[in-house]
Amino acid sequence: MNPPQPPFREGESKGVCLRLIAERYFLRSSSNMKILRLEVPRWERFDGLIHGFLGRFSGQDRPPNTAFRLSCDDGDDPQAVKRNWCELKQALSLPRITIITARQVHGDAVLKVSRGDDKLAGIGDGLMTDAPNLCVGVMTADCVPLLFVEPTRKIAAAVHAGWRGTAAGIAPRAVTLMKEVYRIDPAALHVAMGPSIGPCCYEVGTEVAEQIAMHWREELMDAWRPEGVKGRLDLRALNEAQLLGAGIPQSHIRKIGPCTACHVGDFFSYRKEGKSGHQLSFIGWRG
Repeated sequence: MNPPQPPFREGESKGVCLRLIAERYFLRSSSNMKILRLEVPRWERFDGLIHGFLGRFSGQDRPPNTAFRLSCDDGDDPQAVKRNWCELKQALSLPRITIITARQVHGDAVLKVSRGDDKLAGIGDGLMTDAPNLCVGVMTADCVPLLFVEPTRKIAAAVHAGWRGTAAGIAPRAVTLMKEVYRIDPAALHVAMGPSIGPCCYEVGTEVAEQIAMHWREELMDAWRPEGVKGRLDLRALNEAQLLGAGIPQSHIRKIGPCTACHVGDFFSYRKEGKSGHQLSFIGWRG
């Protein structure tokens, strides 16, 4: 099936300009760690909510990796990664909050987390929880990090959506699972998409668009600009269309931060750098 041939909205995905929020959320710990943390301003009214889209910052990983690493998959020493996690939680003033991640495989599995005994939940690209004092998180370097919150029931979820996960419908799948497991109305969910590669830098082959169009042809219309045998893909616009179809109100969907490939000084970008680290996006509730 051929991908659609629509008019394309020029420029990056709509979002909050990094220059407007970096000063507000640029934190420094007592140990002089510098952290770039982006938050959703409209979520400040949700009392007890903890969340953030993090960028590059200093840490204890080995040279020549001068950026802070949180995954052994990036090739760093496990002990250095463990120290980095401890230092990060101290810098974020979250020493007693457990942050759970999963082994991400670019699939559509969304896992339920109910306790923080293990820092690695299993194999999956999404995590959801209703447990207090526990944050779920995903690691990205161009893929879209999505954070979900239901403020009344205090449900939280984090999803990693690259083009494969997006083609598999991981974002609407997360909505469906939260509806089934926690008995919530999708219209009560709020979603934020963090820094990720924009259509300005994300050129892919038409075979990618064709695979997405097999299940998401209508949703792809405003997210794809063909350019011969290749084209530009707007992952955030595509995920937004999927979320709308899953019952999330337009007013509950936010796009935070810039294109990661355009801002490699602040964020990791696999497309721009090749082998790179990953930034953490996390969300949860205090008890």
